Amino acid sequence: MSQHNATLENQVLALAGVAQFTLYAHELATEGRDLPARFERATQAIFCTDPDSAIDVYGDRAGVADGIRYLRVQLSGQRPDAKGAAVARYIGQILKLSGKVLDDEQALGRIRGAIDRARLAELDAVADILDAAYRETISPLKPQIMLQGEPMYLKNEYIQRRIRTQLLAAIRCGVMWRQCGGGFISLFFRRKALLAALE
Repeated sequence: MSQHNATLENQVLALAGVAQFTLYAHELATEGRDLPARFERATQAIFCTDPDSAIDVYGDRAGVADGIRYLRVQLSGQRPDAKGAAVARYIGQILKLSGKVLDDEQALGRIRGAIDRARLAELDAVADILDAAYRETISPLKPQIMLQGEPMYLKNEYIQRRIRTQLLAAIRCGVMWRQCGGGFISLFFRRKALLAALE
């Protein structure tokens, strides 16, 4: 997305994507909730590398409905439950990592190469390719995202690959958030405006 496309609507929809895919990763780690539609949404977001607007990354608002729902609660100032608070901490880490990825041309190049390979791969191989891209480019960066969850899911290699794909989609949306002019200051001082744009 072009750097100048910095509307509040694009910013908040990009942020909703970060929230959605982070939430999906958290639910994989804690509940083992692996729904095919969620994986499809993540890969769609990752593969959409040149959108005209944030909504193009999801297809439509329904494609990011879970993130919008989560973000509404956060931006409205409601006290989050334990799950919401955990996801919020991960989101903060992902937004910081997204800035580092955006400034690292080598990492971006490796991720683009992996996306090109994944687009051409059989469906069963897509998660493996995106998982490898995450481990090679994102895992070495700080802060490292250490998901808390149930050992039976965290130690399951299939679930691990699904988690990393969701986190890669979250970081993709975090990069888009920054490209749209998103910043931490706006999260603190423009909550009402962002909430209005979300509606």
